[in-house]
This record gives sequence, structure tokens and C-alpha cells, in this order.
Amino acid sequence: MIPKEFQRSNLLFELKAGKKRLEDVLHGLSDEQCERGGATQAGSVMDVLSEIVATEFLALIEVADRLPGLAMNQLSEPDRKARVPPGTQEPAANKSIDNLLTEFGLLRSAVVRRVESRESQVDAQYGYVADVCVTRFNKRVEEIERWRDSEIVGFSAERLQAEAREPELNAAIIDLSREDYFGGLLDLQALFSSLLGTYYSEDLVLSLGTDLTSGKRAAFERMEHACAPVYMLLEMGMAFVESFRVICMFQDAEGNFVSDWETVLGGSYATGNPVRWRTIRVWKDGAVIAERIESIR
Repeated sequence: MIPKEFQRSNLLFELKAGKKRLEDVLHGLSDEQCERGGATQAGSVMDVLSEIVATEFLALIEVADRLPGLAMNQLSEPDRKARVPPGTQEPAANKSIDNLLTEFGLLRSAVVRRVESRESQVDAQYGYVADVCVTRFNKRVEEIERWRDSEIVGFSAERLQAEAREPELNAAIIDLSREDYFGGLLDLQALFSSLLGTYYSEDLVLSLGTDLTSGKRAAFERMEHACAPVYMLLEMGMAFVESFRVICMFQDAEGNFVSDWETVLGGSYATGNPVRWRTIRVWKDGAVIAERIESIR
């Protein structure tokens, strides 16, 4: 049989770790993202968080000091409210994610204190607390984690603006267009890596046409294949760059950075008609983590 003190210490470890895990999985999410219907199987992220806070409240009641043999359903509503730590509210009364996180933190801290206290008769409640605050709690957090893994979320437009280096990257690309292509064989992938590599994450996801490429090395290789025909004309002197510029740059409603480009090639093998395309980039910690390139008229 497992000693009760070992059970207690293991449960306390799980309870304390759970608080940090919930804070991490919700870090950076806005109320709008959390209220998005159908975000998880249980509804919105806010629904899941409200359920977590509500069950945490019930777990606190279970381990609260009370008369021996008093059943949960014998507690009146005023009695339940009286047992919530000072400064907290009923879970459903507040829809803000920050307030719900604060409320959860207070409730979880109170549960931890009850389990730590040797004066409280909690041995019989170990199973209930472990089920509510560990097993069921972990399932709910995993559900939010799966949702986050399928979405690029967690950064407000303002924070993305502060972290992005969009103008700097665009300037580097324009400098790349001025490279001398008459010095022998051109290694485009090496050129991309040396001049643009610091702007892109190693986990870059590139969408080009109908292709989706993961990883910076593979993405640069894909860009090389796309640009090779044009650079071959430049190397052979059959065309030259007459103009290469950004004609428009803005941040969309989702916080992505959009740059519209235009180039005009001169020479006997060029039509002289402008070619335009668009890049949509997602920045994180000063590096592009996702980019989509599409043609525009």
C-alpha cells in the first residue's frame, strides 16, 4: 500500500504544477480568441476555463473543514459562497480571462493549503481532488493545447507590431535584388540564407502556390526553385531589373503583415509589364514563423 504521506506529496506536486500549466497555455490569448465558439470540443476556450474554475470551487468545498459526515448537497448556496477565499467571485459571474485566471489561482492555492494542512481531514478526499484537479483538469488543458497547436494565436496586433521587422526584411530583399549575377554560378539558397536567414525562424512554414513547406532550409530551397528562371535570365544578361519595390505595406485585422511587391524587368527578353505579388507574414520574437506568397494582378 502506498503511504499516505507519499500520496499527499504527489498530489501537492500535481496541484502546484497544474496552476503554472494553465497560466502557460492561456498566456497571450485575448478574450476574443477565448470566446470563439467551437474552438474546442467543449465549446469556446472561455467555456472550458469557466468549467475548470467551477470544478476547482467544488474541490475546495470538498476539502474544506466541515462537520464529519456532512454531504456536499447539504451545503446551502450562502454556505458555499462563504467558503470561497476572500476576493473571489462565483466563476460564472466574470467572463474576463484574466479575472478567471486570478480566481482559479486563488481557488487552487486554497486547495493546496487545505491538502498541506495536517489538521484537515482530507485523506478520504484524495481520490475526489485528484480526479477533479488533476485528471479532469489535465484533459481540459490538453484540449486547449490542441486548439493552440492548430492555430497561430497568442499575440495581439500591438505586440506583433513591436516584435516584427517587416520593413527591415523588405529592405534586405531589395538589397538582394541588387546583387551582381555575373560572377559565375549563383547559389541562390546560400544567398537567401546569408542575407535573409536571420529574419526567419528555423520552424518557418512557407505557403507558395499550392505547396506548403516546413522548415527554413526546405523553404529557402523552394524559393530557389521558384526564382531560378528569372535569375538565370539575369545571369545570362538577357534581362535586367528595371525596378523592384514594395508598393504597399500594412497589418491586417489578424495582426499579419502584408507587403505588396512590384518588379519590372528590362531587356530584349522582357515584356516590360510589371509583375506583382503579395507576401503575408506572421512574426514571433523578431522572426517570421509563417509566410504565404501569392500573385496579385
